[in-house]
Amino acid sequence: MSHRDVSPAAMEIIESMGLKRGRGQINSVASRSAAKLPSAQIAEPARKFSGPAQPPAGPINRFMYLEARNWALDLVASLRGSPVEVVVERLNGATAGRPGSYVAGIQSVIGELQAGASHD
Repeated sequence: MSHRDVSPAAMEIIESMGLKRGRGQINSVASRSAAKLPSAQIAEPARKFSGPAQPPAGPINRFMYLEARNWALDLVASLRGSPVEVVVERLNGATAGRPGSYVAGIQSVIGELQAGASHD
């Protein structure tokens, strides 16, 4: 099948599918809703990374604390080559809008990272 046999509309669909697959957004809600909007209206959400997260409020649920801690440790392992400041910034960003127990688990990993960085 040559390039000329494909209609322009079909090529546009194929290209958009390739872009979505490349960004890892094949089945995401964001990609489906973004596909419905004209490209002029799509805006990148502003990232708000401002210093350390607020201390957790309320009682600590041990299960959620451990789940958040395990998630944070996985993130640290995946960002192994990155500077500590970048990893801490990502972890702080992940605490936004999370329950206090989850925040406490992530903050425990942040504390260990910062303590380890100060010893180097």
